[in-house]
Amino acid sequence: MDRYEYMRMPLKLIPDEIIDLYQLRDKAKGEYVYMEIQKGMYGLPQAGILANTLLRERLATHGYHELQHTPGLWTHETRPIWFTLVVDDFGIKYVGKENADHLLAALGDKYTIETDWTGSLYVGITLDWDYQQGHVDLSMPTYV
Repeated sequence: MDRYEYMRMPLKLIPDEIIDLYQLRDKAKGEYVYMEIQKGMYGLPQAGILANTLLRERLATHGYHELQHTPGLWTHETRPIWFTLVVDDFGIKYVGKENADHLLAALGDKYTIETDWTGSLYVGITLDWDYQQGHVDLSMPTYV
């Protein structure tokens, strides 16, 4: 069952054509209209927390949780996999491709995802992995 969030918006922030189209003056309580949010609304201050709450609920059904003392760092109850999430960009550390595939299947169940198995770009930072020497070079070649 989906859980919806609600918000209050002042009528003065809504264009007159929208107010007229949906007869919002008749539905207003005082100077506000109340609305149910069924999907994310980009640009709202609440959008990030709503999306994160929904992601947390969805991944929990597959055994994933965010670490209590490290916000943004997630792990699985039993699998050797950790990942960070920044907006819509996942950085994943895993042992065994089957564990990465498990996470991708859990995400793909509700989200459209793209994968980059080279791990060469994360949050706008270019990563040049040298597994032989055991290090990674970080750069931002298009940043001035």
